[in-house]
Amino acid sequence: MFCVPCSKCAPGLPSPLDHHGTMKYLTCFTLLICLCGIATAEEPRQNRAPLAPVPYLPLPLGSVQADGWLRTQLELQRDGLTGHLPELFEEVSGKSGWLGGDGENWEKGPYYIKGLIALAYTLDNDELKNRVQPWIEWSLQSQREDGFFGPASNDDWWPRMVMTHVLREHAEATGDARVEPFLSKYYDHMAKHLPERPLREWGRARAADEIETVLWLYNRSGDASLLSVAQLLHDQAYPWTDIFTNNGFYRQPNDFHTRHNVNVPQALKMPAFWYLLSKSDRDKSAIDRGLEHLRRDHGVSFGMNAGSEMLAGSSSTQGVETCSTVERMLSNQSIIRIFGDPRMGDNLETLAFNLLPAALTHDIKQHVYYSLPNNVRADIAPHAFYQDYDNGTTPAAPSGFPCCVYNLHMGWPKFVQNSWAATDDGGLAAITYGPNHVTTKVAGGTRVTIQQTTDYPFDDAIALTMDVERPTEFPLVLRIPDWCEAPKVAVNGNAEGGIAPGTFHRISRLWQTGDRVEIKFPMTVRLQSGVNESLSVFRGPLLYSLKIDETFAVGREGKNGFDLLTVNTDDPWNFGLAVDPKTADGFEFRSTDMPGNPFDPSVTPSHLSVHAKSLPQWQWAYDGQVALDPPISPTDSDQPLTKIELVPAGSQMLRITSFPWIGKSVTPPKEVRPDFSKEGLSRWISYGGNWYVDDNELRAAPAGPAKIVANHTRFSDLVYEADVRVGEGGDAGLMLRVHRASLGTDQYQGYYVGIDATNAQIVAGKSDGRWQPIVTAPVEIKAGGRYHVRVEAVGTTFKVYLDEKTEPVLMFEDASFQDGSIGLRTYFSRGDQVDCGFSSVSAKGL
Repeated sequence: MFCVPCSKCAPGLPSPLDHHGTMKYLTCFTLLICLCGIATAEEPRQNRAPLAPVPYLPLPLGSVQADGWLRTQLELQRDGLTGHLPELFEEVSGKSGWLGGDGENWEKGPYYIKGLIALAYTLDNDELKNRVQPWIEWSLQSQREDGFFGPASNDDWWPRMVMTHVLREHAEATGDARVEPFLSKYYDHMAKHLPERPLREWGRARAADEIETVLWLYNRSGDASLLSVAQLLHDQAYPWTDIFTNNGFYRQPNDFHTRHNVNVPQALKMPAFWYLLSKSDRDKSAIDRGLEHLRRDHGVSFGMNAGSEMLAGSSSTQGVETCSTVERMLSNQSIIRIFGDPRMGDNLETLAFNLLPAALTHDIKQHVYYSLPNNVRADIAPHAFYQDYDNGTTPAAPSGFPCCVYNLHMGWPKFVQNSWAATDDGGLAAITYGPNHVTTKVAGGTRVTIQQTTDYPFDDAIALTMDVERPTEFPLVLRIPDWCEAPKVAVNGNAEGGIAPGTFHRISRLWQTGDRVEIKFPMTVRLQSGVNESLSVFRGPLLYSLKIDETFAVGREGKNGFDLLTVNTDDPWNFGLAVDPKTADGFEFRSTDMPGNPFDPSVTPSHLSVHAKSLPQWQWAYDGQVALDPPISPTDSDQPLTKIELVPAGSQMLRITSFPWIGKSVTPPKEVRPDFSKEGLSRWISYGGNWYVDDNELRAAPAGPAKIVANHTRFSDLVYEADVRVGEGGDAGLMLRVHRASLGTDQYQGYYVGIDATNAQIVAGKSDGRWQPIVTAPVEIKAGGRYHVRVEAVGTTFKVYLDEKTEPVLMFEDASFQDGSIGLRTYFSRGDQVDCGFSSVSAKGL
């Protein structure tokens, strides 16, 4: 393997880049660095004081390499999107501002190289390493006398946060001695200029990315001034510890960055990295608190919160952006090393084995911008997401906004890279599992390779085989998944005791070549409750989806065969599981031969079958693009029992992962008085808008039309009332007798009574996929005012009262809808016109 020399080694050498940003020639300098630095294999370093010590330490890039099915995924990236991206998009060609061109000069090039360098070294692929090197060389040689670097046409701190990560990885992989002084000079520049040119927008949201590299450099140089740089970055960033602790994602209603669902999972690591300096229990607990809020208010079956593109509630038709997926995976990898929490490893595998492949076609030539838990059609069409694209759910390059097509490349490689870590006492820890091998030094310098042979998570057996330079005593630490009830570990055939789920198990002994550790994680079916009390089916770390016969077609031709694809099916999808959610009995597991690519739907090796019934009442939403959320469970069905087949969710573009279940319907509550300060959005499903709770008021931040529905309720005759606070424009009010709610302004069936601040009136109307006004009445409305609205509905007669008035301000007769759920709604023509709120909400049947 050769490199491009730096200016020290060969001043005046002409550019070695062609217009694609790839090598025109190779030089004779060996390894992957130039003569002014030599590659060294170093043992991982514990943090310097005053940083808090950590239980697990990252291994240098290249220490872990993929085998088996994991290697296949990396090779598919190499031969698919990752390998061909410069041909498809000039933003990462030789025109990039990060290669000295006059093209894109912001995040796209650094994003791509962040994934490409990880792919190159986890595959140990010389060609890919050659592709990375021009970006490294240009960045290093772009540094000015004052320490700043990168394209002169862009001075944003944020894209440089990505590139410093790349340079750090390059230094660890190659031993390039130029990187540390380069970063020192850059951070001197930051120290001088951050006070007068502070972080803004994306940099404020993602400052933890830079803090990580600053602390990496401090651990090497011991330069205490770097701690001041970390302090500056932390102080200028959004207060993420407070935000996660207090569910404060919407506390800045006119600033979307704290609710942006790439920023949120990316910032999840901020309290962890800051804990290294603060040593504060509040920073340590912020992550658990934040995840609790996110699961409750926005959690979906994939193992993380939905966001399309802002935090979006828990509907099965809301999506997860692919950028969010890979950033959350990377945050988990950092957090598990800092705090040693095995649950983060469980979640990391859930994301990697389910959500990541669900976002990619099985040949990794396309991705989807939004991955939906329930997705039964992928056509070129709007979906009424907060940030909507007609290709947001169709496999393409790019799908949706063109950020994920540059950022997705780090997903699989970094999962491999961080599947092992060093322990703080000279050993090794298996953080996640999959076919790979790790080579590093342990216990004061002994070289060791551990070969991990497994088809996990498609099989429950894992074997670790030792190749040790000389017999050496060191600890081997194994993450034991919390979902596994009866884990087993044996060393050279001798069973280990004390294997407990949800822990790290430690084996300290004298290891020698040929020693073999056999691990067994027996997998059983687990059922997880979700939207409308639906069930998601897990076996081990795999999420299962209804097997659907998919029909792919070219929706738009792309460059070099990288087309936009549409995906449809004629298969039925509206099934309810005939199972007992308490026991998870009734599932039959079947495995087939392990293929090279287990996410190819034609050969996926893991199958579950279970009895189910068709649910004719579970239908398409009005737009015909998504299914309605599953009916409230348990639900009745008079249809005959049938057997359905489930397959790993990552093997399908079309899927059902949130299933209703069959049983006697539960009697809905006769009275509802939600305490939003304690309950958050639990059991209230949002369909558009940015909903959050502040001081027991359910608020709709500026975001466009929005509705939120308590699907578990069902009232016919009732009294429904609430205190309604209206913004300076548009209207806000109560929904009743609601059915078929889905994303979209008028995508529901039912009535609405609202206070219209724009026209100083109270309005009543109905929708059946299309808004139909019924009656209005003038009232004195003050923008920002709070009004008590009470609706009495008896049969076909509706009376609407305002504040303390004893006579109704509106009356009307209508027989369209006899019963349904209650909800809340806002409507306005401009997103900046409204900040509505609802409190003292109650509904009582008559």
